[in-house]
Amino acid sequence: MRLQLKWEHQFQFAGYYAAIEQGYYDEAGIQVELIPASPEREPVTEVLQGRAEFGVGNSELLLHFYQGDPVVVLAVIFQHSPLILLSRTENPLQTLHDLDGQRVAIEPGTAELFAYLKREGVNPTQFDVVQHAYHLQPLIDGELAAQSAYSTTETFELESRRIGYQIYSPRSVGIDFYGDNLFTTQTMLDEEPDLVENFRKASLRGWFYAMDHPEEIIELILEKYPTSRSREALHYEAEKMHQLMRTDLIEPGHMITGRWQHMANVYSEIGMLPEAFSLEGFLYQSEPEQIDLQAIYVKLFIASALAAIFAFLTSTLVHFNKRLRKSEQKLRVLFDTAPLAYIVLDQRGYIKEWNNAASRIFNWPRDEIIGRNTFDTIVNADDSAAVKQVFERTVNEHSPVTFMNSNLTRDGKEITCEWVNTTFNDNSNDDEVWILSIASDVTERAAIEKALKQARDQAQEALSEHKQLISMLSHELRSPLATIASANAVIKAAIGQGDFKNTALMNTRINSAIQRLRRFLDNLMADDRLSTVKFSSQRANIDVQRIVHKSVTASQDQYPHRYININMTGPREIIGPDSVLLDVVITNLLDNAMKYSVPNTAVSISIESAVDNSLCLEVHNFGPAIPEKLHEEIFHKYYRAELEQASGTGLGLYLVKRIAISYNASIQVTSSDEEGTMFRVIFPSVEPSEANRNE
Repeated sequence: MRLQLKWEHQFQFAGYYAAIEQGYYDEAGIQVELIPASPEREPVTEVLQGRAEFGVGNSELLLHFYQGDPVVVLAVIFQHSPLILLSRTENPLQTLHDLDGQRVAIEPGTAELFAYLKREGVNPTQFDVVQHAYHLQPLIDGELAAQSAYSTTETFELESRRIGYQIYSPRSVGIDFYGDNLFTTQTMLDEEPDLVENFRKASLRGWFYAMDHPEEIIELILEKYPTSRSREALHYEAEKMHQLMRTDLIEPGHMITGRWQHMANVYSEIGMLPEAFSLEGFLYQSEPEQIDLQAIYVKLFIASALAAIFAFLTSTLVHFNKRLRKSEQKLRVLFDTAPLAYIVLDQRGYIKEWNNAASRIFNWPRDEIIGRNTFDTIVNADDSAAVKQVFERTVNEHSPVTFMNSNLTRDGKEITCEWVNTTFNDNSNDDEVWILSIASDVTERAAIEKALKQARDQAQEALSEHKQLISMLSHELRSPLATIASANAVIKAAIGQGDFKNTALMNTRINSAIQRLRRFLDNLMADDRLSTVKFSSQRANIDVQRIVHKSVTASQDQYPHRYININMTGPREIIGPDSVLLDVVITNLLDNAMKYSVPNTAVSISIESAVDNSLCLEVHNFGPAIPEKLHEEIFHKYYRAELEQASGTGLGLYLVKRIAISYNASIQVTSSDEEGTMFRVIFPSVEPSEANRNE
């Protein structure tokens, strides 16, 4: 016998694999071949045309039956259909009505989705229905607004790639259809009724076994059935199928005529079936077994005798059960109405319970979050390792653990939550340790605390800078003033004695001190301007060669016995925010080169054009090399080298870098004992048209 599956091999067909492996089909005298499906191989067509005797179909079997196709449903595997519409959270799709004008891929055989859209008041003509690619890449790439999918499989791929998604389920509007229905033809049933019954029973035995032994069946699939699913994907699928099959409440295969009638009525609403559609001949009725009346009488007699014995115990149990149910109901109400998020997890992070406050904080409905892993849904990936350590501490220490971390809501919004974790045992299994996580949203509080901390840090930094400034002012003003006072005393004495041989030297010292004070004040003013004025949008033509000559002249007045080489082959003008600030850059680089170089060596300054039309300003000197580890630190505010022969405010190079940034320029340092030290400022290229606009 051939069974036509709905898709490729995966856990979706676990029961049939189990029936083969456990020999259930062999016991029934049936050899079964499982045929994987493809987009071109539709199960109903394959069965009707005789290429398979049995198939796995969905609710559209009703439509085929109405059209006269002799299909007969033998059993229902999924009590709830896994068929959904899937979209990405990055897509601005808020409701199904936002599909208007969008591209949507809906695969064939999914009429229940059109019923869902109809009930939501959405006409499929409003959007562009395109061919389904049977994979998620078009949705991921943003080519689609939504596509049909299975909640048991496609959502795993998005979660494993940490791609946010939104599910639109027909169940949300009361369209709760069966899924994965085992079917055959009326002809097959008429000709081989025993074979059909035996095949059905063996298949359902396989489903019993598969859902009780998912690990074993996953190993079987990976070993014997070619599949594109990973082990983790099969685990995820098995977990989702438990939620849809509800084998804890309903036996596999169970179906109710009333549910099928409800499905037919839904199709009637959208005009796909007539009203009062008859299901006669559509649903398989297994022949009842022969009843052994004598055995029943014996059992009734025994039951009557036992009833008298257990009557008292039963009434007592009923009393306590009523009290227990009331307690459970009260606990459930307290759990659901608590103002804090209450979440019950297993040790791997899978969510078992979820209250209303959790739904409000994280924007996940309870029926959609149960069974998902907290690390794939609400824990920020950057905090996953820390949260796992908290889980381990909670389980190992058996005591409450308090912590705070970053979380995500369903729509990708980042929030901060404060958590308290504790453990408890499942009453049905003392070895099963569960974690109760209680959370409150402290995003606003955390933001306020962060802002206060930043303000406190900034105040402390400003106070520290203020103290440094006072100390630096005291030194930088006292030293040149002392030089001026001393030189002035010498000149005064020389005038009185008529001996003027030292007056020229004293005059040089006074000029040097005045230049030092002027440069110091220029730096203070530049720092203030950079702190209070935004230059990023200011641009003007600046005569860079004029400023270089001006800065060199001032430097030679400060250092009259030093020689400065000048090489200017670059453009005369550049585009920048402020000529005064460029003067500060050049003056500070020259002053720095003079102070930290060997006295008898020359200092060089050059301006050259690069191939890409950028302008390169270089200042070079010979002196002690700057260690590479200090190449960033020397640009910090108030940093000063620990050299006896040098003094300074620690503002010069700091301002050079800040001003270079305002020019959108970069700054580089190279330094060695052999080659000396080179400061290189590279100004970006300027198109001629831009220069013209600023003239």
